[in-house]
Amino acid sequence: MPEVSLAELRAHVAAVRGPQFRLPARFAAASLDDYRPDPAYPGQAAALMQVRAMLASEPPRRRLFRRAPDLTPRGLYLDGPPGVGKTHLMAAAFNAAPEPKLFVTFDELSAAAGTLGMSGLSRLLASQRLVCIDEIDLRDPANIMLLVSLLRAMLSGSPRIIATANADPLGSSAKGMTGDDFRREVGEIASAFTIQRFDGVDRRLALAQVRRGRLVGEPRTLRVAWDQLLQFLTDIHPMYDAAWLDLVDIIEVDRVGALDDSDQALRFVRFIDRVYDRDVALVAEGPIPAPDAILRSLIGDRRFVLHVARCRSRLVELLGVSVAEERAAD
Repeated sequence: MPEVSLAELRAHVAAVRGPQFRLPARFAAASLDDYRPDPAYPGQAAALMQVRAMLASEPPRRRLFRRAPDLTPRGLYLDGPPGVGKTHLMAAAFNAAPEPKLFVTFDELSAAAGTLGMSGLSRLLASQRLVCIDEIDLRDPANIMLLVSLLRAMLSGSPRIIATANADPLGSSAKGMTGDDFRREVGEIASAFTIQRFDGVDRRLALAQVRRGRLVGEPRTLRVAWDQLLQFLTDIHPMYDAAWLDLVDIIEVDRVGALDDSDQALRFVRFIDRVYDRDVALVAEGPIPAPDAILRSLIGDRRFVLHVARCRSRLVELLGVSVAEERAAD
């Protein structure tokens, strides 16, 4: 089994640093024909119908970039808890759409605004036929300002837009408050979007450890100590410099521990996001703490409640952790 060193990964990051907008590898084969809505949650079937109608309609007329946004309905905003299939459906739509198209997480957009500049990023987005934005977060005023500016740019250009957002697990969005937040924060721009509640069962527990069983041949493996991994994530930002994951199929960590520093915990959350997106297997030796124990420095802080919910769900699949069982054992 070929091994990859941290030094090789650092060198690769230095060579390719910059925005890398791409469809998550785990959804490379996602198809609208293969997407199966859960009949217990009608919002899933409704979202599928809306996606099909969006892709079948005439594309927005291409025109020169202008300041005034066109608020003709051509966006879809999917609001629901983590792990229920929102990104899967959006990826299937992305695969079915013609070029040019772009798939990006909201965190990646934030990073690209710094590296490309707002004018360069706005032009890029406005020139697409479809833009898919995953994991919108409306909890930070700076995020809201960025989102409004980029939505205006897109609605002044040619793309259709599909976006997802995770509902607040503390309960405020149990009745669709994330959609209400979107309407309130983006103002008149919301009229260009259909807002669809997307409930369901977190599917990731059923998928736990499946990734490792799919690996064939000689997977490229990074074996690293927990403390080394944390230092690496301090030196190589897990969101801005994620290209190193292209060289790795499996990450084997000697252990996983609790993170008492909130900056370290946030970097770990972004690391898990990128590992999940790129379909990299994560293996840890020894007992694995419950996700809430790993992220305990973020627990209770409303600024990070959506980060914790997303990471908790993804850790369940990546590490095979049962949240209920681990909590019962505490």
